[in-house]
Amino acid sequence: MDSRLLVHLAVAIDLGSLNRAAQRLNVTQPTLTRSIKIIEDRVGAPVLIRESSGVVATDIGEKLAEKGRAVLSESESADDAVRLWRDGQLSEIRLGLGPLLAATLLPQLTELYMRRKWPYRLRLHSASAAPLIRRLNDHRLDMALAPAQLRLHQERLVQEVVFKDRLKIFAGTKSPLSKPNAKVTRVDLENGNWLIAGARAGIHGTEEEIFQYLGIEPKRIRMAISGDLQIPLHLLKTTDALIALPERLTNAAGDLGGARIIDFDFPEIRRDIALWMRKTDQNRTEYLHFRKVLLEYLEEKQ
Repeated sequence: MDSRLLVHLAVAIDLGSLNRAAQRLNVTQPTLTRSIKIIEDRVGAPVLIRESSGVVATDIGEKLAEKGRAVLSESESADDAVRLWRDGQLSEIRLGLGPLLAATLLPQLTELYMRRKWPYRLRLHSASAAPLIRRLNDHRLDMALAPAQLRLHQERLVQEVVFKDRLKIFAGTKSPLSKPNAKVTRVDLENGNWLIAGARAGIHGTEEEIFQYLGIEPKRIRMAISGDLQIPLHLLKTTDALIALPERLTNAAGDLGGARIIDFDFPEIRRDIALWMRKTDQNRTEYLHFRKVLLEYLEEKQ
């Protein structure tokens, strides 16, 4: 099937509108409509469902759109290569990182990148750990900064711990457990208002397993959040929430408004940050350069 037709279908589905898709593709709407009809004639079934709010894909339409997205991605990669060459850069590193890293340690590293002329472009993507590793496996990312303790498909990946951290329980400013020298009992912890951060990160230990490991059974889990940092940090500053977060990264976020780590004899749970990449890429020149710069930068933060 003509790849151009598949690209037309993919853009129409992703934008949910034939009119917007035609504008994006710089073709007329009748041309785009003909492309869709040619595909449907070839398939023998509809690939789009037309609704009052726009268009949505049928099952076969979505499968064909995936092929169109791959073609479009390859075309955009070629355009990027031309732009990089014109800018005097040899390649690009697509780096994934979690929202807590993006808000704490990485801003200064990006400032360092902006001040120096590195022979590659950085493209940053922030998400929780599980999507980052999936993107790395699918070749949509080149490297990722994500927790070392993951239980995901990693056969093609390697990791190197670059930042050591551990999980701690933080008590919000309105919690009596955040008071200096507060006497904390297991009953206090079990009766607290718990919030789960990184609920779908894919890290070893679900919230139930973590609580079991810590030896507590919370009676209330009020909220679970994934892929966001501002909400749990805001709730620490304004409520009585109890949240399990990486100690060093959370403290690096700045003023917590009086929220404190609970002084209790918990077993240690590691939350080290690793630099992940595909095994086949670990000796590429630009990756080795970025790894060197990253390690030097993070060593100053240890």
